[in-house]
Amino acid sequence: MVRNQQSGKVTLVTASQQAETLEEAPVPVTIITEEMIKAIHARDLRDVLCAYVPGMTPVEGEEANLSMRGINAYSQENILILLNGHRLNSRCTNSESPDYRINLEKLKQIEVLRGPASSLYGNVALTAVVNLITKEGRDVDGLEFGAGYGSGDAFKSYVLFGKRLLESDLFIWTGLYSANGYKHTIGKDSPYAYGLVPRDGYLYVDGYNRKPAYDFGFTYQWNKWKFMFNQQHSKRTFAYTNMYFVSTYDYHKYDDINGQLPGRSTETTRGDLQFNSYIGKVEVQASAFVDFERTNIYSMMGDSIPTDFAEIEFPLLEDETVTSPILATNGVFLHQSWQDITMGATAKFFYDYQSDRMHGNLLWGAQYEHFDLFYNDLTFGDQFGRTRLNLRNDRNLLFKNGIEQSFSLFTQWKHAPSPKWIWNIGLRYDFKSRYDSHKINVLSPRLSLIYLPNSRWNAKLSYARAFVDAPYFYRVSTTSYPGSENLNPQYFNSVQLSSSIDFIPKKLSYEANLFYNVATDVITLTAVDYDNAGTVKTLGLEQVLRYQQQDFNLYASATYQPTLSVEYMYSSQKNDKIHNTPEFIFQLITEKELNFAKGLWLNLHLNYRSNQPAPYGNLMVIKDDEPYLDEDFVIKGYLLANLGLRYTFKQFSAEVSCYNLLNHKYLLGGDRVPVPQAGRMFLGTLHVKL
Repeated sequence: MVRNQQSGKVTLVTASQQAETLEEAPVPVTIITEEMIKAIHARDLRDVLCAYVPGMTPVEGEEANLSMRGINAYSQENILILLNGHRLNSRCTNSESPDYRINLEKLKQIEVLRGPASSLYGNVALTAVVNLITKEGRDVDGLEFGAGYGSGDAFKSYVLFGKRLLESDLFIWTGLYSANGYKHTIGKDSPYAYGLVPRDGYLYVDGYNRKPAYDFGFTYQWNKWKFMFNQQHSKRTFAYTNMYFVSTYDYHKYDDINGQLPGRSTETTRGDLQFNSYIGKVEVQASAFVDFERTNIYSMMGDSIPTDFAEIEFPLLEDETVTSPILATNGVFLHQSWQDITMGATAKFFYDYQSDRMHGNLLWGAQYEHFDLFYNDLTFGDQFGRTRLNLRNDRNLLFKNGIEQSFSLFTQWKHAPSPKWIWNIGLRYDFKSRYDSHKINVLSPRLSLIYLPNSRWNAKLSYARAFVDAPYFYRVSTTSYPGSENLNPQYFNSVQLSSSIDFIPKKLSYEANLFYNVATDVITLTAVDYDNAGTVKTLGLEQVLRYQQQDFNLYASATYQPTLSVEYMYSSQKNDKIHNTPEFIFQLITEKELNFAKGLWLNLHLNYRSNQPAPYGNLMVIKDDEPYLDEDFVIKGYLLANLGLRYTFKQFSAEVSCYNLLNHKYLLGGDRVPVPQAGRMFLGTLHVKL
């Protein structure tokens, strides 16, 4: 590893849970550096991943959402996101929103495994794994802070502090973001106006406020021990109402509940203690963690409800206080919240061996997790803030408290029989006992063969299978629909053939990855409940070109992912296309230091996505007093251009960024209806390092 670093080779720790070069990784991997994040003037993690990871694309939802290889869900719950190897995805919903709850300034590197990765990481590592590597105290070596302001009353700030002394290293970070978002005025005759009562209205896109998004944490390393603490929060404003019927609503008219206006809020507090040592020739890595999560979903039915639709029944509430339907006609809302805690531990053992002709290593590991959702609360009300019904814990039969436990065993054999060949074989067994005593048993294999003829070219062939168990939230919150509590895990199989070549070492490189995917038991939200919807088969090609000079950088990627077949049990599919997924994606990122002003960089980012089918409408979408369904709706392809300037002078730096420079009007699907996205936006930021 020392020789690799001296020669300038990029190293990573995510693909095999141990340090290795990018060429030795068993699957296609994207490395995103701190400099690459700065180059695109990224606002949040979704910006970064969609810019640099082939095949990733944004989709609409209650939270900031992503799709990978055409597989998406109601929230981001199919891509595993880690922080220094610690899982960030919720154990209740499986989701982790790639938004402003993740401060980008704290990051040193992002490692993205493209394709299934359950053989090492288990549940949720379905289509990709994103490992966020934080800086260390020695990287900062002092104090750094910054603040910015922009369109939509966007305000951001951060503070970093780091120091290394002898065998100890301390790194502290904090970040804050708040914004009203981009405001669209929606006339009652607009094609994007829905609802029971036609009305003029508005919607906010990417609003984060009441409470703002924040990210606070620290890492402390002393000798063989490392401790990490992290607390994150974000609350995204809903574009439309999301209870029963879709319509615009007056966001500022509703009273706050627990300090929150309408939207989905998640606050997570994490602690992780790690130990690393040797027993003879065996390296031992052990960790224990505690994650506490608090979630609030503040939903609206609508500002004005006709009497014919205003009688709300709660058929599952076996309570003497609920004797008749509740009549609610104005400012109708539902607030659902819960709290859960997860405790667990992991132990891993590594053994390296080497002879004159070959070398390799073995990995064995075990993991245990205990999940306890111990509190839930449901409030129904009207008049924009009046409580009509409040139910907690056992009285709330729309949601259940419960305990789930999981245990995993995994192993990996990485072997190089000669300098030109490496095979990497992994297998993981996951056992889970659900809250209702239902048992889940899953095997996740991975086979990989790597060919390294020389230092400039390599090729990899791999097969992997991954899974994501149906989220606890899906299984317990829709118990009125038979079968929802018995949802099966979703599976994803992928064969990948990839190759990369350096035409000019450290300057020009090219990478291509051909993949064939089969997804089964796809979990999808229907008009009335969640279902294992069917099977999706895709074939695709990912290509990446990089060019780097001292004063000029270029990154280009193109993804072509046609659908071979789609079989959904509950709805028709037009032309065998995956919903809300473009067949063709192209990214071009260029950055140039201007000759007349040293330290002044100009950046241009072009982002193109082709047409994508986005059928929408069901009993919840009302137009002209009737349920509306548009099975043929297609979101037109769009080209977005972002432009930015960055200037650095000694310990100061400043950025001016323009997003959607051409003010292009475009939509995103993925939720129940296509949502108009933000137009031209500006953001200015100042950084100081002491």
